[in-house]
Amino acid sequence: MGDDWAATRREIESYTETTLDRLESEWSVESRRPTLELGPRGHDPDAPPASASECLDHIGGIASVIVFYTDEHRETVLVYNRAGGWEPPGGVVENGQSLAETARTEAREETGLTVSLTDLLYTRTVEFAFADGSTVPLPVAQFVGHRTDGTLRIEREGRTHPGCTRATGLFDIETLPEVRRERAAIADLLNDPPAWEPGDE
Repeated sequence: MGDDWAATRREIESYTETTLDRLESEWSVESRRPTLELGPRGHDPDAPPASASECLDHIGGIASVIVFYTDEHRETVLVYNRAGGWEPPGGVVENGQSLAETARTEAREETGLTVSLTDLLYTRTVEFAFADGSTVPLPVAQFVGHRTDGTLRIEREGRTHPGCTRATGLFDIETLPEVRRERAAIADLLNDPPAWEPGDE
């Protein structure tokens, strides 16, 4: 990790800050949470790719969405993943997708639902670590959305997708389980759902 990596990290850091500033401006949200640490993950390369663009194509951030299932917004969809817990659908940004695109894509892949994003709950930075000790600061976004189409299903295990969903569940405030992340926010939203009319985007 020499001068080349230091320059690459600075480029990624600039990308992350610009991405989060743009997203917060677009959604009129100022809720930047403290930085988290993540990784290394077993299925990542030991060291980050040499260039910033290659690194960001591999993992360009993390996005997830709290999904309301009904028009009344009284039920939410959670996924039970191989890490052993319920959480909102989400995943890593890959191949140049935006955070919003990733949130919608992950919701569709993990639950079978088409989701429209209606709010941005918060943003943050994650220090993502590789096995060689290199870290990169990446953008994180937690969205809120509602189902517009689709039928609930379970994501199939695959050799090329090792982090797949083990189950999907539909919960109201009375049946909301222990959740690995965002339980308080989900409970607040179920108790006081945001106004939404069919056709809103």
